Amino acid sequence: MLEYPPPHYLLFEPLNDIETQKLWIEYKEKHTDCEFSEVDAAELNTVETFATWFHTWISQSSKQRFRILIIWHSEFLTFSCQQMLRRSLEERSYKCRVWFHVEDPMGIQPAIQSRCIVKRIKTFIHNPVIKQI
Repeated sequence: MLEYPPPHYLLFEPLNDIETQKLWIEYKEKHTDCEFSEVDAAELNTVETFATWFHTWISQSSKQRFRILIIWHSEFLTFSCQQMLRRSLEERSYKCRVWFHVEDPMGIQPAIQSRCIVKRIKTFIHNPVIKQI
């Protein structure tokens, strides 16, 4: 389902992130020639916290062919933080790829969405079956 070499992705999964987590684990197992990192925007979401962490991550050199960062719950990133990311996607994405996990794509700026391939992840909702006697 996901391409290789990896582009920037916007992974839209409404309601939860269960299927995206499965997809992330499968992709990491399949492509061992990539370096993987992840961060939760629910915890680091301002320019002061996230931008510092991101600049450190994107500036590090890697021996792997690609570096992939998934940002869980990306809609929590502030506007200024998303502006910083947009500039980084334009300038420094030769070997580094960013995947945005969102439950609400309206929280991500159109400028970022236009630089990503949007994938809607199927959501499976468990409906218990109750037997009647």
